[in-house]
Amino acid sequence: MNDEIKRIQNLLDKYMDGATSNEEEAKLRKYFEEHGNDIPEEWESYRALFSYIGFEQMNLSLIPKEEEKEENIEKKEASRSRWLKYFGTSVAAAAIIAFLIVGIQKIIQPQPECYAVIDGKVYTDQEFVHNEALDALEDVSADSEDPFSALDMMKQ
Repeated sequence: MNDEIKRIQNLLDKYMDGATSNEEEAKLRKYFEEHGNDIPEEWESYRALFSYIGFEQMNLSLIPKEEEKEENIEKKEASRSRWLKYFGTSVAAAAIIAFLIVGIQKIIQPQPECYAVIDGKVYTDQEFVHNEALDALEDVSADSEDPFSALDMMKQ
C-alpha cells in the first residue's frame, strides 16, 4: 500500500471510532470526491457515505443562516412598510382629487338654494315655490274636528 492509502485507512479507522476532527473528515470527503473510481473496493461504502455527507453539507450551506433569515425578514418588512406608505399616500391623493372635482363641479354648476319638485318637474323660482308651499299648507290644514282629515286629501 502506498502512503496515501495508509493515511486514508488510518483516518477511516479513526472516523469509525468517532475520533476524527472536522478537518480530518473534510480530508476524507475531499479524498473520496477526487478519487471517486480509483479507490479500493472495500471502501465503496465509505465513498457513498462521504459523498452523501458532502451533498448534505452543500445543501445546508444553501440554507440561509439565522442572521440572513432575520435580515430577509427585515427587508420584507421594510418593503411592506414602504409599500403601505406609498399606498396610503396614493389613497390620500385620490381622495383629495375627488373632493376637488366635486367642489369644482359645485362652483361651476351651483344648485339653486330654493327649489321644489312638483309632479316630477323642478321649479327654481323662489316666489312660485313659496306660493305653491302656502297653497299646499292651506289644502292640508284641518278645519274639521278630525285632525286626520288631511290624510284623506292625500289619497286623492
